[in-house]
Amino acid sequence: MNYKYYINGISCASCIQKISALLTSELNASNINFSANNSIVEFESSILINVKQLNMSLAKIGSYSVGTVAIGDSEKSGPISLENKSSYKPIYIIFTYLILVNIVISAESMQWSGFMAHFMASFFLVFSFFKLLDLEGFARGYSSYDIIAKKFWRYGYIYPFIELGFGLTYLILPHNLYFNLAVFVIMLVSSIGVIKAKLSKQQFECACVGTFLKVPLGSVAIIEDLLMTIMSLVMILQIIHL
Repeated sequence: MNYKYYINGISCASCIQKISALLTSELNASNINFSANNSIVEFESSILINVKQLNMSLAKIGSYSVGTVAIGDSEKSGPISLENKSSYKPIYIIFTYLILVNIVISAESMQWSGFMAHFMASFFLVFSFFKLLDLEGFARGYSSYDIIAKKFWRYGYIYPFIELGFGLTYLILPHNLYFNLAVFVIMLVSSIGVIKAKLSKQQFECACVGTFLKVPLGSVAIIEDLLMTIMSLVMILQIIHL
């Protein structure tokens, strides 16, 4: 059976790990999926589960409880039937938009390095914008799978500003070697976190566009991070051979 609950008290990656372990061990849960803001958990279980039973289990590991969520004009507690709005469509639209705009911007010079610099600048500026729309929600979602944010939760609050800085720097100093090395390292680490989360049994909504747009954490999210990693590496190689 499929279950979806609104859970009160989730505040960090550790909370997600404890609740996931509890659901797996006591309720035989599988395919555990947390929403981008970590307030809703969805899972499958062969056991018939009710709200009272889940609340008793949650009380064993902390101050967690099944909450009440507003659906339309009513309020429901326990399992909630929310339409799954996660989709890769926003990513496709953003990437298409960025590619077309930067082709036009770089058309006059017709230089590949110029296109890459413009594309990476616009990429980081656009994606940091979406993250900053809900900084707290992004930080919570990011800490659920990023390998650095899992250990240092404040990194989730800093990361959007790092991307913003990357975007601005690609407009000013796109061919600086040390800058591109920093981009390569940070995006490589981010890619590793996404890949590890993808390979795990748990599934998350990708925080790459913040919480404003619902995007599943999947192959497209991996490609997105790896694309920036590869492009920064190409920039480094071009700079070295200048």
